[in-house]
Amino acid sequence: MPPPDPDLFDDSRWPLLLLRLPGTLSTPAYEACLASFSRHLERGERFVLITDLRRVGMVPLDQRWRQVEWFEEHERQVRECIIGAANIITSPLVRLSVSAIMYFKRVPLPLVTVADWNAAEAWALERLEEDRRARAHKPR
Repeated sequence: MPPPDPDLFDDSRWPLLLLRLPGTLSTPAYEACLASFSRHLERGERFVLITDLRRVGMVPLDQRWRQVEWFEEHERQVRECIIGAANIITSPLVRLSVSAIMYFKRVPLPLVTVADWNAAEAWALERLEEDRRARAHKPR
């Protein structure tokens, strides 16, 4: 399996993980992207995900089904590690693809769809702050 483009994931602002998709990925590139994302989950650390889908076209049906399977395989890790996810979407077709995935597999975390980076970042930073405050007040 070819490695994912190193520029897809940016964890330089961890616990904020950025995924910038350059367009609709080939199936091997999509699988590599899922494998890379799985490795971020394996860290066992809590984070917020921002996925930039502005350059993506219609997601192929096999990739939508694979996304549902991937969520089922990683549900526990997703629930434990991802504080929230913001999707940047401007295309009605991509919004439909994401809705189809969510119809078959509800993601067990706060999820928002926004049209620009500033809104996604503001929402993500709020989730991180809420999580920090909740953990600070949690009895040990």
